[in-house]
Amino acid sequence: MNTETNTSLIRKLYNAVNAKDLPTIAAFGDSSSEWLDVPFNFTTRGETAIIDPWKAWFDIFPDATCEVRSLVALGDHVVAQGIGRGTHRGVFNSPAGKLEPSGRAMAVSFCDVYRLKDGKIVRADSYFDFYGLLRQLAPELAAANT
Repeated sequence: MNTETNTSLIRKLYNAVNAKDLPTIAAFGDSSSEWLDVPFNFTTRGETAIIDPWKAWFDIFPDATCEVRSLVALGDHVVAQGIGRGTHRGVFNSPAGKLEPSGRAMAVSFCDVYRLKDGKIVRADSYFDFYGLLRQLAPELAAANT
């Protein structure tokens, strides 16, 4: 697939994320897919590797959206940078501990690096500012962990 096609596919992914279109998000997965949540050093693998992290995020932030501010592609790689937003409504099992729903709004910077093959995401490395997020959701806990 060419760079333009891969860019279009990742735009389609974020459109599906913002619409909570789970079937479209799931369709990006493949038996060889991997998703690494860098702040947690946690990798999801297999057919559900792309949908599972998004489902977990939607459980925590049901109104979650992603504003993509930059999308750059080179060959089979696409890098998306932006701001994720949402309201903390679900339990967040984080590296800093279990965060009970706070009802607080958040905005967090992210950078996702994708590698695609034949229209599927075979690798995603998701970087986001976890401690910035923690400061917004649980400022008292963030102060104790810095």
